[in-house]
Amino acid sequence: MDDEGVSLEEQVLNNLPCPVLVIDRRGYLIYFNRASERELGINKEEAAYRPLIDILFQGKKFDRRGRYTSALIETLETGREFSSRLEEIKTGSHMLPKFFLADTSLITNRSKKILGACAVYYNIFQNRNLLKRTISNRLTTISEQFETIYAFAEAIGARDQYTMGHSEKVAEYARMIAEALGLDEKEVDLAYICGIVHDVGKIGVPENILNKAGALSADEFKLITKHPEMGAAILSHISWLGDVVPVVLAHHERFDGKGYPQGLRGEEIPLLSRILAVADAFDAMTSDRRYRPALPLPEAIEELKRNAGSQFDPRVVKAFLRMLGEYSEEEEGRDG
Repeated sequence: MDDEGVSLEEQVLNNLPCPVLVIDRRGYLIYFNRASERELGINKEEAAYRPLIDILFQGKKFDRRGRYTSALIETLETGREFSSRLEEIKTGSHMLPKFFLADTSLITNRSKKILGACAVYYNIFQNRNLLKRTISNRLTTISEQFETIYAFAEAIGARDQYTMGHSEKVAEYARMIAEALGLDEKEVDLAYICGIVHDVGKIGVPENILNKAGALSADEFKLITKHPEMGAAILSHISWLGDVVPVVLAHHERFDGKGYPQGLRGEEIPLLSRILAVADAFDAMTSDRRYRPALPLPEAIEELKRNAGSQFDPRVVKAFLRMLGEYSEEEEGRDG
């Protein structure tokens, strides 16, 4: 965007690090700053004066539970303004959903006539405080013991640099897969909690192994494979996490029976563990690691497809890829 001839207000908005969007009374996008292009993936040539729902939400105003997908549209249509509303944004069929906290406000004239609405978006993976606020938004409706749940994720994130944000992303992916599979609200919420605490057993793994840049020795790898059992043992002492324990214990089992710690196969593995296995592997592949950069999204998707039926439950992979918009009609017809 060229700043020449642009007002001071617009220059200030353009230099903010957070995306800012403005829509008119019809829900059409009439302003977005530079950060919106960078963080939200908005294409300025294609986005201006088009419906926000089409640009960021694939034309879907409501999700599977009948909730507004966009806090900004909900504010416009209901008058309800939000502070730190969690939102999933996906700008194209081949782009991973991104997670933001949105603050929204109505725009009115002096006569209180509604002219539109605006929103500021905060990338939740930029710092620990945003992550904590996000998990609080998710979990305070699930459990009054939110602080206990989050303490586990905090403890692991403090010791393992890679795990900073990993558990939260796995939790979001697991929740989305559970929804795509049509599980009920209780199971969807449980999938999220399991994602948050799935790596708690790494508390028992020395930091020099967790943060090792090179290949692990046989003994070091054997110790790493103990973390599902250690995690289940830790969580088993908290009675209200009873449903989480078997899921965490089995999240490294493989669909073909070659996983650990028990060598479970197929339907013997809890469904939420099969969901976690896909969510965990996908985030690992698409994140920078100490020993390799993140895989390009198409390569990560091919890995999921290639390992469906061996490492992963094919039904879970299918649901996840359909959610990502990557499951072709041809493949779906073959599976049908």
